[in-house]
This record gives sequence, C-alpha cells and structure tokens, in this order.
Amino acid sequence: MSKNNVIDLDNLNVDELRAITENAQQLIAKKQHQRLYDAYMQFEKISEDSNATIEEILKAGEKLEKKRSIKYRNADNNEETWTGRGRKPTWLVEALTAGRDLEDFAV
Repeated sequence: MSKNNVIDLDNLNVDELRAITENAQQLIAKKQHQRLYDAYMQFEKISEDSNATIEEILKAGEKLEKKRSIKYRNADNNEETWTGRGRKPTWLVEALTAGRDLEDFAV
C-alpha cells in the first residue's frame, strides 16, 4: 500500500474492519519475526567473523556491561564495587558511617 492509497475505514462494516485488524496483526507478527531472524543472521555472521560462539560473545558482553555499570569502587579493595542501585554494600555503609563521602568512591 502506498502512502496515497488510503482506506476510508468509515465506509467499512464491522466484519471488514475485523478482517483488516486480523490481517494487520498477522503482518505485524510476521515482520517482527523477520526482524528477529535478520538480527540473528547478522549475529551469526559476527560470530563467524570473530571466530567465537554466540554464547561466548554474550558472556563477554555481560562481563563488559557489569564493568560499565560500576559507579563506585572501594579504594582499599578494588574487588568491592557498587552500581549505585539497590542496597549499599556493607563496605560502603561502614565507610560512610565513618565519615567518608560517597563521591570518594566514585569511579
């Protein structure tokens, strides 16, 4: 359907409108499926090109995302980090109670 080919919905009966709705929903589902399939095919190509499995790529991405989301780090122990979401970790609560400022730990 081109942009100039507009359907006058007011002139359709209920059954015709339902048919259009059902056809539109089927087309939406088909296009969403095709979009995901296309993305998967691109992902497979990336996997091939990088000589890695999709699972390896996803696992590496999770690790990278965890590193990127770290907002605070314990200067005394680099392994202790916090994203700034949820409950503050014990090491941070203790430091703040001792008078340290939250910004002292900002990454």
